[in-house]
Amino acid sequence: MSPDFQHYSFRMPNIGFQNLPLNIYIVVFGTAIFVFILSLLFCCYLIRYVLHLIEVYVILKEKVKELNLYEMCAVCLEEFKPKDELGICPCKHAFHRKCLIKWLEVRKVCPLCNMPVLQLAQLHSNQEHRPTQGPLPGAENIV
Repeated sequence: MSPDFQHYSFRMPNIGFQNLPLNIYIVVFGTAIFVFILSLLFCCYLIRYVLHLIEVYVILKEKVKELNLYEMCAVCLEEFKPKDELGICPCKHAFHRKCLIKWLEVRKVCPLCNMPVLQLAQLHSNQEHRPTQGPLPGAENIV
């Protein structure tokens, strides 16, 4: 230490948490609210992204037979009715849209074949945006 500063003491005042100035509370509280809002926005974006991966179709009952889909929802075990909104997984299995969304909130796999829905949707979208190439290794096993 230099001789000029030997006579000075550099000590912080002993202030308890209750005696902190108000501006410190505002900064801490503002930062906490900012982080909370950012996490809410991220969660909302993530949920919206996953829900957009599910294709939604309004399919007439005659079209269900043409598309070779099951005529019954495997989640709620009810038959498809005309003008039902169907959610179709990337593996081409169809369910009621609301049933599929509730199922995917709990498990991220197709209710019939247990294939991961998110991974298949990402693989499907990546193949659409790529220039024409050969199939990915192991892609021959994907229905």
